[in-house]
Amino acid sequence: MIFQTFFSHVRQSLARRKAAKADARARDNEVRVAIEHVVDAINPKLRAVSGYRKKLKPAVERCLAYSTQLVAQLPAAVEVNGKAWSADPTVRAFFSGVGDLQRVYSRSNEVQDYFDRHAGQDSCYALLSMLRKERSVLGMEMHGDVMRRDVRQTSVSFADHRVVKPASSQTALRKELEQRAFEALVTYALERIMELVSSRNSLQQQRQLLDMQLKLAHVKRASLTPLLEGKGDEAIDIEALRKQQNQTGEALEQARASLTTLEDYIDRISEVLGNPGTHLRVGRVSMRLSKMNIKLESVASAEDGHQLDLTEVSLGENLKRTLLITRFPRDELLAKRDFLI
Repeated sequence: MIFQTFFSHVRQSLARRKAAKADARARDNEVRVAIEHVVDAINPKLRAVSGYRKKLKPAVERCLAYSTQLVAQLPAAVEVNGKAWSADPTVRAFFSGVGDLQRVYSRSNEVQDYFDRHAGQDSCYALLSMLRKERSVLGMEMHGDVMRRDVRQTSVSFADHRVVKPASSQTALRKELEQRAFEALVTYALERIMELVSSRNSLQQQRQLLDMQLKLAHVKRASLTPLLEGKGDEAIDIEALRKQQNQTGEALEQARASLTTLEDYIDRISEVLGNPGTHLRVGRVSMRLSKMNIKLESVASAEDGHQLDLTEVSLGENLKRTLLITRFPRDELLAKRDFLI
């Protein structure tokens, strides 16, 4: 019996080690595939750099792990249908009516294609992405027994609804969203590199123009032009041109230094993918809204409202959208002829 228990523990230990090795191989393969994808997307010439995989691996691993963590922060799926619009104030806040809700999902080519390809599927999970807008309006508000008019209020609305990546399960959708998050950061890294290239080219052109202007200023000052035009030497500010030329030259050198070699490309990629939380962020926004989507600020009025908790994801400085995992039923999908104009 003792020997049986011993050998049982040995077998279990070996099985765990074998599973751990298989998981490690799978992770290594995932990272290797991701690195090659990054190189293909940004600059295939990076393969000429000795040890490019080893140099990119830490940043890519960190980015993949962060993408998984980010998607895990998205709340559980919300039912989005006509019944939910009537019963759930959160769903009602996002759409003006049941028809609006159905049109948003039905206009998605991805949703239409999904149901076409999965005839037996009665619903799909999909990511709903929206732009939150707030504007100041004048309205009425009850203070005790007194109705006040022309009260400054904040109206909340949601626009630019996008439905993407329909899937058969929430697990499958989240896995797809992890890949999308990684893709977003790769794209952002490429955009940053393109901005550096564009800035360098712009500074180079500006420097050439200033060189020409400075030469022209010297020629003019030494010629009869200022006298014939009735202007003195003060009209040609050579010192100002020279100062601007020097400043542009310094900026150009910095731009060149940041992206000169293929190694610099790897550094720029690693800056983004190695610090993903700096560029792609998840935030929580909570507010109380009335049935008309008016922000309720006072305690008295807030009793009649509902709590709206939003998950917002921002990329860089400008892009910020509200994200929600949803479940939409096939039987509320509009026929294409009903909404395509």
